[in-house]
Formats: sequence, C-alpha cells, structure tokens
Amino acid sequence: MIARHSSFACLILLLAAYTSSVYAKPVSQAELEARIDALHREMAELNQQLTHLEGQQTPQFEASVYQYALTPTPPEEKAIEETRERRQLEEESSHNPFSITTHRTNYLFPVSYNGNQDQARFRDIDADGRVDSTEVKFQFSAKFSLAEGLIGDHGDLYFGYTQRSWWQAYNTEASSPFRETNYEPEIFIDFANAWNLFGWVNTRNRLALNHQSNGRSAPLSRSWNRVYLESTLQRGDWALTLAPHWRIPESESEDDNPDIERYLGYGDIRLAKRFSHDQEIAAQWRGNPSTGNYGTQLDYSWPAFNGVRGHVQYYYGYGESLIDYNHRVHRLSLGFSLNPLFTPSGLLR
Repeated sequence: MIARHSSFACLILLLAAYTSSVYAKPVSQAELEARIDALHREMAELNQQLTHLEGQQTPQFEASVYQYALTPTPPEEKAIEETRERRQLEEESSHNPFSITTHRTNYLFPVSYNGNQDQARFRDIDADGRVDSTEVKFQFSAKFSLAEGLIGDHGDLYFGYTQRSWWQAYNTEASSPFRETNYEPEIFIDFANAWNLFGWVNTRNRLALNHQSNGRSAPLSRSWNRVYLESTLQRGDWALTLAPHWRIPESESEDDNPDIERYLGYGDIRLAKRFSHDQEIAAQWRGNPSTGNYGTQLDYSWPAFNGVRGHVQYYYGYGESLIDYNHRVHRLSLGFSLNPLFTPSGLLR
C-alpha cells in the first residue's frame, strides 16, 4: 500500500511539475510532445511497479489512451466515417418535405474569360453582334429523394437537376444575351457502401439515366441521353471518381450532334484532394483517345466568408458546353461556390 501511495505521489509531482513548466514560459510543439512522451513512459513504469507489487493484471493508468488521442485517424476509417455521416444527413433531409439537397457543385463566376470564343456560332444568336471574351458563368444543382432502401437497406432513388449557363452580361451591344444554357435532369439510384480496395474505400456507386440539352431549335439545338455508372473511391483526404457512360442511340433525323463522342469520349475521371483548413483542389478529364480530343478542368476552392467559398476554375479543350462540344475553349473563371467537394453531400462532379 505504501508503494501505491508513493507511485501516486510521484505521478502528482510529475503532473504538477509539467503544469508549472507549461505556464512558466511558452514552449514549442516539439517540446510539448517530448514532455508528453516522457510522462507516458513514467506512467508506464509506475504501472509496472504497481502490477508487480500487488499482482494486478490491469494497470491503473493506460498510456495507450493518451497515445491514441494523438494518433491520426487511418484514412480508410476516415472515409467510412464520412460515408456514414453523409448517409445520415441524406436520410434526415429526405424526411423533410420542404428540403432539397445539393447535387453537384453550385457556383457563380462573375468573371469568366474565354480566350477562344466561337465568333461564327454567336452570329446565329446575333447576326450583327460580336461575342465578348468575358462573360458570367454559373451553375445551380439540386436533388430530392424519391424512395429509400429499394434493395434491402441499400439503394436510394433520387431526381436531380443541374443547370449551367454562360451569360454575356457585359455585352450590352448585343443586349446581354445568354450565349448558352445546358439543362440536365436525371434520375439515379445511389448505393452507399464501405468496400475496401487497396486502401481506397468505395464510398458510393451511382447508376443514372441522364438527359442533357440546351433547349434551342436548329441550328443551335444540342442534346443527348446517357446511362452512366459513377463510382467514388476515397482515401482520407483524397477522392477518385470514375464515371463511364453509354449514349442511348438516336435516329439520324433526330440526332443534333452525332459525333459528340469523338470529342467528349465515354466518361469522366476526377481526382480531388482536401488539404489545410478545408481547401480543395480537383482535376477532371474527359475525351476520346482514338481521336486525340480532350477536355481538362481544374478547380481550386477555399473557405471565404459565411459558408461561401472562393473558387478558381480553369478549362481547356473540348466539351465544356453542348454548343462548344466540338470547339476548343480556353477559359479561366473566378468567383464563388457554395458546397465543397468533401461535404457530407459532396464528392460531386
């Protein structure tokens, strides 16, 4: 019993000395970590003495508890935790009849500069006008739940809608027209899971029926229908999304863009990274290797104010919009976005 009291006394003295030293003067992170490690070793030695003297199998103080608090969460567990949180928030939202959730990224770019606008195509909108290189680009995207648990406890059915516009807001000579708007309704089923593949967690699979058009009449009409399968793999602060698609065939008389797959290819690939203070960077690729036509998009966003994020987007190549699917653009956009990729409703395209 004397040994027990002496051990506790030593521990109290150690903690008191440590506390007084901390408040005595500022110390660096490395010094704090070194002191904590020393305390852990001392507590482990005291526990060994208590166990030896009293024959106890369970120490009174576990250094591993303190060490666990300092150990980062493994990337696989981090991905699984975020998947569960995402699923819980989606379920709560679906029970609210007045609620819709974000689908893809919502953004507004007041300054969007394209160094290679299609002047000839703009004359179909305004025969005497000239397209400005600087315009406004924005995207609105939302979804709502239609059904839950279609296959056991898995498989949630949604309707989603995305609208992306390119507005010649500063082109007053041409009456500031909307140069192009793409409408994209879709119905899809999401399967949330936690499969582990070489350290990457397959957090979600989506099967979707997708329609995309610009709502114009000939010769500006563009549209197509697709089925796509989107799979998201996450490892900590990294995310990889693979979204191959199959175009539903149309008759020659109804097909406004029969060669669109020569430029957009057969799917999208995106790699995203989250780093310090909730900043995000993502790269997306599409294209057709057999024709050598590609489109590349880079996004960088960071927290700005009141839940709004600063956002820079760069696009080079084909397929940015339906009207420009076969015209190479070179665009830099600056503005704001609302929902980051790694939010519970995120990992979006």
